[in-house]
Amino acid sequence: MPVYTDFYQWAKNIKGAILPEEEPSVYPTNVFISPIAKGYKKNKPCSRKDWEEQGERARRGEQVMWDGPALNRTQPVAGDLMAVWFHKDHVDIYEVSRVLKPSSRLPTWSKNIGQSDRQVVYLDNPLRVEWDKWLSLGGFKRCMGTGTINSSKYGIIEHWISNK
Repeated sequence: MPVYTDFYQWAKNIKGAILPEEEPSVYPTNVFISPIAKGYKKNKPCSRKDWEEQGERARRGEQVMWDGPALNRTQPVAGDLMAVWFHKDHVDIYEVSRVLKPSSRLPTWSKNIGQSDRQVVYLDNPLRVEWDKWLSLGGFKRCMGTGTINSSKYGIIEHWISNK
């Protein structure tokens, strides 16, 4: 007779037992961060302009998407989190729902010459975190480019899970 350590598996083996479908559990592994500029940059790639375009896409019911980190960094997978950082204002934390090849970049992103090789991440389920709360979670005070958060990622993940 088998020994079960999981009640759900044990109950599935009872003849005639009807159990609800088990939802897969996805716990974020990594937290990525990407800053949005306070102002507009002339004749240069501009994260503010690109992020405002994503706001328009969201209002039209289209998928919100963003650049992943440089290819020599840890790469996101579905289920990870992406913090979109607005200095001294707030941070919006999104779940990464899909990761696509660089060929899926929007045509309007063509001015981001140095980032054309980055993967594209689909962002869903946003959670707004006010600046003071962000700092209390150990979030970055300064952010100078898309990268990963390691030192405070567990507190950020727990906050996102408990508030989603």
